[in-house]
Amino acid sequence: MKGSIFSSLVSITNGLHRDNRQEKDFKYLLSDFNLNPKANNAVFKVNFKKPLNAKKEYYQKLIFNETENTVASFVKEFPKNTTTPENKYSYTILLNKFDKYLNDISTYINKRGVTADLNNDDNYIINYLKASVIRLYSELQEQYGQFSENTKFSISEIAEKYFNDETFDVSLIEKNTTKKVATKTISKLKSLPKTSFAFKGKDKSNLLKVLEQLQIKIDLLENRTTTKQLLEILTTDDFTSLNFNIYFEANTTAIRYIFDKLKPQFKNLKLSEIERSNKFYTKNDFELTAQNLSSSKQYTFKEKETIDNIFKQMQ
Repeated sequence: MKGSIFSSLVSITNGLHRDNRQEKDFKYLLSDFNLNPKANNAVFKVNFKKPLNAKKEYYQKLIFNETENTVASFVKEFPKNTTTPENKYSYTILLNKFDKYLNDISTYINKRGVTADLNNDDNYIINYLKASVIRLYSELQEQYGQFSENTKFSISEIAEKYFNDETFDVSLIEKNTTKKVATKTISKLKSLPKTSFAFKGKDKSNLLKVLEQLQIKIDLLENRTTTKQLLEILTTDDFTSLNFNIYFEANTTAIRYIFDKLKPQFKNLKLSEIERSNKFYTKNDFELTAQNLSSSKQYTFKEKETIDNIFKQMQ
């Protein structure tokens, strides 16, 4: 099977069903198999049933390696200092590629009668392939969705859109919450996590006016979130005590820029703290991460002038 594993495995003429190798053959292949590290820029991970024989393990590792290589390649596809049109072009190319992978997998599943019975080798491998490409689609949306005007889909919506699967187990693909533990000093290890963005001012009315104007002018928030809720999250002494989250309607580029404009009014409005709060989400229910916000920084974009004018009027 040549080419991408995402295409070759579901080739009707040369796909997985044509592989008649024995268990001993796969054990031999695994004896000299190197597993790649997880991509540094990965946002999601696939949680799947452990492979219990050599064939399942071999293909699971092949798919894992290519998935991580693909996610890692995003950094090269979206290099720093490129223009927005160039990034939009790169996004479209990748989205079309993943769209084809998903459609090809769906066709294969229907033609070959693949089921959710993971005891069967081919079923296990194709279902793992399916979850991995859904993850790739989600990774692209999460990391670079600001470069697309297309509708964004949640994990369950991707499964339904391409596979007519309304019962897809979304827990198979989850946010990667692994954190690197700081080890430089004992004091850092023992320091308590911050639960506030430390608003410097005493009068919140001017900040509320800014948020209300942003809502009116650029549709900052989704209907399920109010400007007063956003104000409360930003200015509370303990955001962990609040039982609601913030859902943005605006694109991630505009959100990043607004956070940058607000930052001087706070002591602790850092990208890392925004992520750690677990309070900020896109309209597709993807949590805003420091990495996602960092990669969304742009110097020219559609809403920039409107945002600048709002902040100038409120000074």
